[in-house]
Amino acid sequence: MSKHPSLPSSLPAMEARTAVNSAVDCDVIAVFQDSGKKPIAPTGAYAAAVQKFRKNEAFSARVGAAQFVRFGGTGLAESLALVGLGVVTELTEEKARVAGGNVWQKLCAEKVRTAAIHIDTLSAARGAREAHLRTARAFAEGLVLNAYQFNKHRSKASLGDTTYFGPTKLVFIAHDKAFRQEFEAELAKVAAMGEAVNVTRDWSNEPSNYGTPEHFANEAKRLAREYGLKCRVLTEADAKREKMGLFLGVGQGSEQEGRIVVVEYDPKASSKSSKKSSSGSAKNVVLVGKGVTFDSGGISIKPSMRMEEMKHDMTGAATVMGAVLLAAAWKIPNRVIGIMAMTENMPDGNAIQPGNILTARNGKTVEVINTDAEGRLVLGDALDFAQDMKPDALIDIATLTGAVSIALGKQCCAVLGNDESLIDAVRRAGEQNGEKIWQLPLYDEYFDDLKSDTADMKNSANNSYGGTIRGAIFLKQFIRKGTQWAHLDIAATSTEMGHLSYLPKKGASGLYVRTLIQFAADF
Repeated sequence: MSKHPSLPSSLPAMEARTAVNSAVDCDVIAVFQDSGKKPIAPTGAYAAAVQKFRKNEAFSARVGAAQFVRFGGTGLAESLALVGLGVVTELTEEKARVAGGNVWQKLCAEKVRTAAIHIDTLSAARGAREAHLRTARAFAEGLVLNAYQFNKHRSKASLGDTTYFGPTKLVFIAHDKAFRQEFEAELAKVAAMGEAVNVTRDWSNEPSNYGTPEHFANEAKRLAREYGLKCRVLTEADAKREKMGLFLGVGQGSEQEGRIVVVEYDPKASSKSSKKSSSGSAKNVVLVGKGVTFDSGGISIKPSMRMEEMKHDMTGAATVMGAVLLAAAWKIPNRVIGIMAMTENMPDGNAIQPGNILTARNGKTVEVINTDAEGRLVLGDALDFAQDMKPDALIDIATLTGAVSIALGKQCCAVLGNDESLIDAVRRAGEQNGEKIWQLPLYDEYFDDLKSDTADMKNSANNSYGGTIRGAIFLKQFIRKGTQWAHLDIAATSTEMGHLSYLPKKGASGLYVRTLIQFAADF
């Protein structure tokens, strides 16, 4: 299985077979934990080795456990990796995903280049074919999601003599031919997902002296051509004609010109997309991403400590780009439009100042209290612009507030919105993909804190209470009557999510690309 030819992807080559027909460095066997009632007996060439490790208590088979052994002549390969799946009755797709991530880490630690993944061992029950298929897919996702490195700007001297960057080939072995064919189709979708998520990570990790609004606009056009998407780019002159006073205000202190990038996936362009929505026609899902390519805070400048991480403040836009690419790769039945509002927030002599009043595209005026509350300004105009496209569902994604990490930590992102059915659908899509989402309230009373004496509203309050909710209630002022809207605040989960075995320990996580397209496909 070949990856998309021109993407900077770290994915290994992957294929599904009914038997290993070429030499591999390592066999990977999944093992269930003894429940205390009836031991799950291992089978196959490595049964004796597994039993030995269990007897010696060297391998518990709990979720997260991994054991690597080098030996020759016993089985199909000279080394063996055992991965634990825990108690069989407690196995979930997320546990299988975690196990896949652990296997990738172990294979990398042992510098394995080719591995055979025996996916028959991922199921201890007969007749549960659909569950087995979902488990095997989740396990493959764990491997693929962990197969990422961002070495674009590292010199050969920095990398040293390193020629190993992870396994280059994974062969998934299923002895049942019909099951192998089903899994092969799922594996193709997993590979496409990995490529789309890696685009999101690459964009987010790009330093801002390279990753300017113009750079990302050009990259969006290139990817759109390769994936068969429509793409148009609005310049600042276009934004001025659109009366996007909030978007332009944020970027007026930067030497880099802002861009509004619109990419569109249309299922009608795909002859293979025959699935229809319940109403008989494709729905229109519009995704809006915050794309502040560097956020200094502006005149309300941020502390210097860790300011370099503000290159990630465009992760919302990067997530939207990855999601639209995945919609095209999976050929989902609904239309997906991605809008990425790309600009910089810098503090030069032209920058907006606290106390300034800006006029939004929808005509509302905003008193700028804090220039570091800039993401909501960018999104306000972008959301109004998005509603001209008559969305059946409108979702914005943004690294909007530091407050969300205080409220929810790094285990989940926040969702807020004006439609419970939409919010529930987004949360369900997240649950299917192991991407946790928690709803926060959006009572209209929260807007009282944003009332201004000199304009229609303020962009920030004078204290830090309920910061995530206040950011969302500001955005709600740009949502028209009848629009179903949800807001995802991904500030806490966009980076440094290495506590999940299948995500990079440093840099961008790539989370919520899968959730957005699961939602768009099922909507």
